[in-house]
Amino acid sequence: MSRSVPRGRLALVALATAVVVMFEVIGSEARVFQPAWTAPYTVMHTAVGLCYIACAWMAWRTADSPIPGRIMLAVAFLWLPPTFIAATQQIGWLWPLMEGLGLVWAVLVGAIVLVYPAGRLHGPIDVAIVVVATTAISIRFLSALLFNQPSAEREIAPNPYAIVPGDEIYLVVDQAFRLFGVALIVLIVALVATRWVRGSTPARHIAFVMPVALVLWAAAIAYETLMYSFGGTVLEVLSYISLAATAAVPISFVAGLSYLLGLRGRVSDLMVITRDGVDRTLWQSILADTLRDPSLRVYWWDDELRRYVDSHGQVAVPSARGAGRRRGDRRRGSLLPINTPDGPLAVIRHDSALSENAHLLDAVSTALRLSVDNGRLRQELEATLHEVRESRLRIVDAGIAARRQIERDLHDGSQQSLVALALRLRMASGKAEQLEQHEIAADLDAALQQLSAALKQLRELARGIHPTSLTVGGLASAVPELVAHSPVPIDTRIGIDTRLPSVIEATSYFFIAECLTNIAKYAEARAGRVIVVESDGELVIEVSDDGKGGASLGVGSGLLGLIDRVETLGGRVELRSAPENGTSVTAWIPLARDAGVIA
Repeated sequence: MSRSVPRGRLALVALATAVVVMFEVIGSEARVFQPAWTAPYTVMHTAVGLCYIACAWMAWRTADSPIPGRIMLAVAFLWLPPTFIAATQQIGWLWPLMEGLGLVWAVLVGAIVLVYPAGRLHGPIDVAIVVVATTAISIRFLSALLFNQPSAEREIAPNPYAIVPGDEIYLVVDQAFRLFGVALIVLIVALVATRWVRGSTPARHIAFVMPVALVLWAAAIAYETLMYSFGGTVLEVLSYISLAATAAVPISFVAGLSYLLGLRGRVSDLMVITRDGVDRTLWQSILADTLRDPSLRVYWWDDELRRYVDSHGQVAVPSARGAGRRRGDRRRGSLLPINTPDGPLAVIRHDSALSENAHLLDAVSTALRLSVDNGRLRQELEATLHEVRESRLRIVDAGIAARRQIERDLHDGSQQSLVALALRLRMASGKAEQLEQHEIAADLDAALQQLSAALKQLRELARGIHPTSLTVGGLASAVPELVAHSPVPIDTRIGIDTRLPSVIEATSYFFIAECLTNIAKYAEARAGRVIVVESDGELVIEVSDDGKGGASLGVGSGLLGLIDRVETLGGRVELRSAPENGTSVTAWIPLARDAGVIA
């Protein structure tokens, strides 16, 4: 991720910018260097120095190591234009120093290439190149100070550091350094190219620009060196190409860092994709694609086996070998152990090129932990919700069973007793008439009428608790009977002819009953309609009227409890009731068993 740059580095960036511009302005205004630079070339030379400063800033913000940024800023400070060095020729103590430092920037550019992209040298060959290059530039610097005394004809201030007259030794050392520098650059090009060709897929992706920039820079430097050594004239267009190639090196470095940042962004996307947890095979595939590392493998810790297993559940021993790009490649990769406070979680075997970015691997570790935790929490939540749904269904089913039991008890117990009592009263009334005891017969008839009324009320109560027609014939039988008792004319359309699970039938019946009660009491409707159909695996119930509308599901509505029961079955309820436009209540109840329906 990008990070803030300390104020001290900000000051260095500002100072480097001022120094680069100052050197260019002084050199341009002095008009001493021959052949004189054109304005476009001066501007482009200045732009190269500023490019290194900008790239140093970006490297400090994005790289794990501060070293690349420091080297780039050092290049900017030492980006001495020959026009400026020529402008110091009348200052005896200064110009030898500038002459000696004139090519140090080239050594630093080579160092930038060698530390790419991790910000450190990769091995003993890199260290040897740096040591040799540092020794060579030091010899040239000392030679510029001690063996570079210009003749009087050159109209240059005497060199106070020179220990021998003349500049022959320095010229030889300078020529040797330039030719030796070209050889070192060619060696660096070969080294980087070899690494790129033999590198794994992630390594080649990370270093995708640097080889091209390095080849261009090396070719331009070699051409200029040869022209300088043998007295040739450098073509102007190649001079521009040389400057562009020099600027391409830090730009390529920053481009590689941007690629790594892009990988971190892809890991962030991975966290979004896997936020709910995924299976292990898919997680490995997604991670390998995210990091563009086909050799990547994830080994998961198994608490029961106390061993690591692969994505297929087979016991495996994580090994760094086999993480190469080609089949059969036995070069070592890297292992990234991922642990939690509860113990080991997984080990990721990945290409060693990815180890050069610690923040990337930290992001991968975080993504894996979050994915596993989210998956575990999701499973626990789903299990809890399933238990809650099952519990609610059991409660609803128990309520329906209790209604049935009460209805049976009333029918088989109290209701039958009252029917038997009515028969005895009718028989007693008949005997009283035969004995011409008319007053007693009248009293018995009155008692019989009261008993018949009580029996009717008891039957209505039993039907309200759980109608027998629903138990016997289902919704197709019970709904028309229910509608027949409505004081408001109701049009009925029943589109089902099979029995449904009892809990669905009971919930649907009482839902319709409550809606019809509301129509009769509050809607002021002239007519209504009841539709019961099956559609797309759901039972759809619609009860509507042409009344005054304006209904709501607020507190006090008898539908609220029924809505809870519908939702317990995995269903939903929708109310549409515009003022003066009637009311429509629709319920959708899933019929599939995986929706939580108990038969």
